[in-house]
Amino acid sequence: MGDVFTLDRETIDKYANITDAQRKLRPSGEFMSEVIDRYLNGTNFKGIKLPFKQFDNLFRLRPQEITVLAGINGAGKSLLASSIMLHAMDQGYKCMSISLEMSPVSQVARMVRQASLTKQPDMDTCLAFQQWSNDKMFFYDQYGTVDPRTLMSVIRYGVERYGVNLVLVDSLMTLSLASDDYNGQKGVVSALANAARGLDTHIMLVAHARKGNSIEDRLDKWSVAGSADITNRADNVIILGRLYDHDGAQAYLSVAKARHFDGAEMDIDLKFDLPTLTYYYGEDLPHTIGIGAKVEPHDGVTGDLNQAGLGVERDRG
Repeated sequence: MGDVFTLDRETIDKYANITDAQRKLRPSGEFMSEVIDRYLNGTNFKGIKLPFKQFDNLFRLRPQEITVLAGINGAGKSLLASSIMLHAMDQGYKCMSISLEMSPVSQVARMVRQASLTKQPDMDTCLAFQQWSNDKMFFYDQYGTVDPRTLMSVIRYGVERYGVNLVLVDSLMTLSLASDDYNGQKGVVSALANAARGLDTHIMLVAHARKGNSIEDRLDKWSVAGSADITNRADNVIILGRLYDHDGAQAYLSVAKARHFDGAEMDIDLKFDLPTLTYYYGEDLPHTIGIGAKVEPHDGVTGDLNQAGLGVERDRG
């Protein structure tokens, strides 16, 4: 049986009134073990790898951080986010999608296509994907808009109940905020950043970008529409843009901001395989994800169909 103790009013008042600064002000020595771990054991490069191996030794989606994924309407942001989640699951992480623009059915249908590299997956392919992903991928089944308070509650529930490591919020424009409500946007992004840190998870927020003066103009972090605090508060900013008549590439991916990584800010030109809704780099062809040898790719650049350009058929993205 534990000791029984009592507290007098003076002691209770003392600890009840302790300030935030008193709780959180810590000497440098308390952080040194983590610093040593980062330098000697490479913990800085623990986290979710992007689908493109060019970033493996440069950049990761780490816990306690927030990434803004931006691009103009129709650039393929949601398609890329879907691919990032598939690769995260393949690395052993759990994901949650909070998409107010696309139903879970549509999202899963797209993921099956991307994972299997098959334009028209059959029943065995769908069931193989279900078996592999059922305890790794979760969806918030809501369409339209959501208020910020509900959003934060959903994120906390997903992380605490299912152990989610990567949360996708698609998109900022569906969060019951006016497009010119910059204070509201700042508040949401700050709340997401605080949630990522407090819950030890990574949050990816999809945002829109303003078009340049020409379709040939490449976008940067200053192109993200809305409050400047969207990119200021984010740890990372990834831009996805379209390319036209550019040596066989249909898109580019730019890590436009990587606060905690040296040398990670770079652009790569991507090819897009329309039948399988998959981005890939150069000759590094896409491969099946998760379902392994149970399904052979049938379509796209790795199968029977020819590579197709991004503009041939329009999917929401």
